[in-house]
Amino acid sequence: MRARRAAAGLPAQGPLPARPFVLPRGRYDELFETAAALLALVRRAVLALGPTWPDRLVALGADPADHPPHSGLEGAETDCCAVLAGADFLVGAAGPQLLGLDTGGTLGSPRETGVLTRAWQRAAAGLPEAPLFGHDPRTVRAAALADLCARRGLPRTVALVGPGFHPDELRELRAHGFTADLLPRAGVRGVPGPRSYALGLLGGAPAAIGGAADLPKACRAGLLLLPQPSSGLLADKRALALVSEGLPWMTRGERALVERRLPWTRITLAGRTSWHGTERDLPALVLAEPERFVLKRAVAGTGPVVAGHATAPEVWAAAVRRAFGLGDSVVQEYVRPAPRPLELSDGAAVRTVRAAAPVLSPLLFAGRPGGCRVSFPAPGVPASGAGPSRLPADAVLAGREASD
Repeated sequence: MRARRAAAGLPAQGPLPARPFVLPRGRYDELFETAAALLALVRRAVLALGPTWPDRLVALGADPADHPPHSGLEGAETDCCAVLAGADFLVGAAGPQLLGLDTGGTLGSPRETGVLTRAWQRAAAGLPEAPLFGHDPRTVRAAALADLCARRGLPRTVALVGPGFHPDELRELRAHGFTADLLPRAGVRGVPGPRSYALGLLGGAPAAIGGAADLPKACRAGLLLLPQPSSGLLADKRALALVSEGLPWMTRGERALVERRLPWTRITLAGRTSWHGTERDLPALVLAEPERFVLKRAVAGTGPVVAGHATAPEVWAAAVRRAFGLGDSVVQEYVRPAPRPLELSDGAAVRTVRAAAPVLSPLLFAGRPGGCRVSFPAPGVPASGAGPSRLPADAVLAGREASD
């Protein structure tokens, strides 16, 4: 595995997982099904907020500064806002719990997940047909994009924009009949229109690759950009709160799924709310029982995660006052991790980390399962799906037999 990582240009130094992270096939499939179902609920909840994407942004209480300018192409944004998606599930005592969605970022490197999936399939038994299964993100993404082009009547031409891509990804797209090119950061301002590329995949946030102002113009000129500018609203944790609280159109089965797989989540707005069969004043509840809650900024990366159980009372009170004063955050019920042992090897010896808390991150491309990654937030850091990790991330695979 060390040699395969190094050959693919992935970090190969230091201790690495000594064995693959394996789920029973039924649990593996269920993870993707759950992610797709919750993503569909969030998408519907956001679309119901208003007739246009700018209207929905305002209705959600989001700051326009936290989101790229919309293209103005309502039909394309609505159709494609969830084409590229990821989810982060912390494994707790009751099973995987959704901490957040990623519909507007780089999805934690699909290439890395694909490389590790293929490497473990070979290394586990020495043969490609080893009894370990895993979806390859690059293959699934290319097939999903090909179907998107067919459905919208677009030529199979795609520009990979920004620093987050590898030549391997070009080869996979070309194998599916695409004309594909890498456009480095310096070329973002000159993103061509539809005569050169029908699709544009971003390898980073628009602001980070120098295209925050120019990419909407390219969209209006005919470039179908993925992720769409509107995609970030689906990842806003206030949208998760809408689904957690329940909406009139949700079925009994959807409510049961939310109760089972989405931790209780509310927008930090003053008022009363339901709390495990009771009605409580929300700010008073959060102040009174800090060990039960975590405060998160609604937009990932705009502020720290504050966990009541790991925070001094005065610091927690100040964080609560700030969150409810600005309304830019959510409060989520704390999910206690269900740690599991993790074996690491430096090539000479194996050591066991006794209490590694896995966060599972399945990828979806146009709703299709596209591989899964596991990461392990550092001790003392609230698991948020995007925090620092002291342990190497790895791919998640499925086995034929039951696994712990």
